[in-house]
Amino acid sequence: MTPKPQLRAACYCRISSDPKDKREGVDRQRADTTALCEVKQWTPVGFYVDNDKSASNGKHRPEWERLLADIRAGKVDAVAAWDQDRVNRMMEDFVAYKKLFIERGIKLATSNNGDIDLSTPSGVLTATIKTAVAEHEVAMMRIRQRRAARSKAEKGTPKWKRAFGYLPDTRRKEDDDGTRQVDEDAKKLVKKAYQALLAGKSLNVIAKMLNDAGAYGLNGKPWTASTVSLFLRAPRNAGLRSHTHVENGTPVTDIVGKGTWPELVDERTWKRAQAKLSAPGRAPGKKSVRQHPLTGVLRCGKEGCDGSLSGNWVMQKTGGPRAHSITYACKTCRGVSIRAEHVVPLLYGLVGGRLAMLDAEDLLKAAILDEAEAEAIRIELTALYDEVAQIGVERGQRLLTGQQAKDATDIVNADIAKLELRQNDQEMLQVFEGIPLGTPAAIDAVRELSPDRFRAVVNLLMAPVIMPVGKGGHVFNPDRLVPNWKR
Repeated sequence: MTPKPQLRAACYCRISSDPKDKREGVDRQRADTTALCEVKQWTPVGFYVDNDKSASNGKHRPEWERLLADIRAGKVDAVAAWDQDRVNRMMEDFVAYKKLFIERGIKLATSNNGDIDLSTPSGVLTATIKTAVAEHEVAMMRIRQRRAARSKAEKGTPKWKRAFGYLPDTRRKEDDDGTRQVDEDAKKLVKKAYQALLAGKSLNVIAKMLNDAGAYGLNGKPWTASTVSLFLRAPRNAGLRSHTHVENGTPVTDIVGKGTWPELVDERTWKRAQAKLSAPGRAPGKKSVRQHPLTGVLRCGKEGCDGSLSGNWVMQKTGGPRAHSITYACKTCRGVSIRAEHVVPLLYGLVGGRLAMLDAEDLLKAAILDEAEAEAIRIELTALYDEVAQIGVERGQRLLTGQQAKDATDIVNADIAKLELRQNDQEMLQVFEGIPLGTPAAIDAVRELSPDRFRAVVNLLMAPVIMPVGKGGHVFNPDRLVPNWKR
């Protein structure tokens, strides 16, 4: 009698979590599946090991994919695994490979549950039930994990061990009480970074400041505008605990309260910085860099337009075949433009002249708040924010009609706007820092400002508009620049 040929078996080993790559779990599975092949009289032709790979998050499992490819290529007759949930834990994966196993007559055996015969209805039923149980366990585990993460966040416990501005925490997990120690030298730089942002300096300038101080990020790489932006947005810097959850497939981050660690900057400074960072054109992502000092500053004066002007290099009709100059043109109507050589000196002169006036020092008088007044404003704003939230709750409970809720919200928001305006006046202290207000030296100081800083000063003082060219348009008319002074 001709002996029955032994089946060629693929031993599949997987463990979901092994971040330190100890491989103890998969090594045990390797031994168990080898023993299983001996019992089944199968010949192991390969070990397919997905270490530290979950079967429940939909991510790629390279060794499992290689095993399926070998089955399609006719290299494998059977699969040995420690348990069916090592192969799959989600119904979608089960349905996908079940068809292939049935078509190719692949045997499936496990050390923990015995043979799984997918060629019979009872075998399919057993495998389907086990998969459904595994998927249910995954769903319940995720609910528990989310509850635990939310509870940890609400207690203020940090989810980080290392962060710029803090000393490394070397304690074991069981000894971690949620506190962290501040790196005082780094804290000073962080404060300077936030102050620079509020003073109108660009993220590139802030990155250079940090790099020049030799204070690189945790990865040891120099700061860039993108990494600075992400860092300054972190609630952690203000001692705030955030929590991220998913709503309708979109990650949403909430501030749930104070953290258990000391802050690097006060909460008010952090919130004002977020308003700056969230302004149009400052959101994360690819964007053009403002290379010209008045881009985004000048508005179009053509009737019905009010678009913004941006700088572009253009070739001039005079001055030689390669003569170029910067021209600011309206991006909306394309009907208003002005050459930089005319408007830049004019605007710098207007700003410098205004800040050199004797009453320029008065610009800061309204901005200076003592600590008691600043704290009173913060407390009142918090109460008003809570009041707006309560109006929403009462509307949801149908205690208010839609119109009543709108009217109440409008009244409270008007009070909030007044307080925020008073609070934001403090920004002028940073923007005008280093400029000798009320003296002739202010004119030279303005000329030395970086483009970002100059834009910030202009935005505080005026809302400049460029009017269309009128009669005699071949000669520049300074009256085309309408300052629209705010202060």
